This record gives sequence, structure tokens and C-alpha cells, in this order.
Amino acid sequence: MSFLDSLKSTAKNLGDKAADTAEIAKLKMKISSAESDIKGVYTEMGKKLFEEHPEYLEKFFTEEKGKIDELTANIATLKERIELVKNTVGKVEDAAGDAAEDLGDKVEDLADAVEDKIEEAL
Repeated sequence: MSFLDSLKSTAKNLGDKAADTAEIAKLKMKISSAESDIKGVYTEMGKKLFEEHPEYLEKFFTEEKGKIDELTANIATLKERIELVKNTVGKVEDAAGDAAEDLGDKVEDLADAVEDKIEEAL
């Protein structure tokens, strides 16, 4: 019986440890979620400060403001390039459509000419 008692005790200990591990994992997830929420609030605070009180940024966050200004300018440049590509693609599509239409007309004219030559030969 001693072996069975020892086995039961070990199983209970393992079960308790598994429950503790699960509880710790749940608590760590809650901590991570709360930390993520805090980061979101900090982000909103910084954005509001940046938009409504730029004078504080220039006084206390000169380097960071410079990075934001540079990134914002880069985003604007990339958006301009996107529009340029969109416009170029549209023009290429239009030109390709026109060329295909012209080619189709030429093929029809050539087919008519061949048909006429065949009729003349018969």
C-alpha cells in the first residue's frame, strides 16, 4: 500500500503543479495585456501632445520630433510614388488597349485583303 500511497501523492503533486502553472500562465497573460494597454495609452498621449503642443516637443524631444518629421516626410514621398505608379499603370493600360485595338483593326484589314486575293485567284 505504501507504493500506491506514494503514487497517489506524486500524482496529486503533479496535478497541483499543473494547476499552478496554468494559473501563472493566465496571470502572465493578464499582465501582458495590461502592459499593452499602457503602451496604447502612452501612444495616444504622445500623439495628442505632438498634435496639440508641438512647442513641448521642440523643447524636450528635439531628436524624437526630428525622427517623426523625417518619417512623416518619407511616408508622404512613398504615397506620391504610389500615385505615380498608379497613374503610370493606368496610362500603360490605356496605351496597351489602344495598341490592341489598332492591331485588331490591322488584322481584320489583312484578313479582308487575303480573302479578296483568294477570291480573285479562284
